[in-house]
Amino acid sequence: MIIYDFKCNLTDQHSLAWLGSAFGDEAPCKTTIYNWFSEYKRGCVNLGDEFRDGRPSTAVNNKNIDSVRRMIERDRHMTYHAIWASLGIGMSQILSIIHKNLGMKKPCLQWIPHKLTKTHKTDRVTW
Repeated sequence: MIIYDFKCNLTDQHSLAWLGSAFGDEAPCKTTIYNWFSEYKRGCVNLGDEFRDGRPSTAVNNKNIDSVRRMIERDRHMTYHAIWASLGIGMSQILSIIHKNLGMKKPCLQWIPHKLTKTHKTDRVTW
C-alpha cells in the first residue's frame, strides 16, 4: 500500500492518513511510512530481498545437529565453549540443538538424555 501511495504521488503525510483510516491500529507507524517513502524517493523500489553476505539466518540444521551429536558421543564432558569453538555458531543455537533437538541436559558434568529408557534405569540399578 505504501508503494502504491508513493506511485500515486501522495505525500507521506497523506499516505499515513489513508492507511490510518483504512487499517486503524493495524496500520504501519509513522516512522515506517516515512522511511519507506524516503527509500522510494532515492530510487530503491525493489520489493525483493537483497542478498546478504555472512552467516546463514539459522544455524540449527541437520549438519550442525549431527556434528554436535557426534561431539557429545565422543566426549560426554564436552562444554558449550568447546562446541562453539569447533562449529563457530552462536551460543543460543548450540543451546537449542542440545536441549531441543537432541533432548539432552548436563546435570553433573556429563551430557545425558532428558528421558532415561528402561535399559538406562536398570543399568543404573546394576551399577
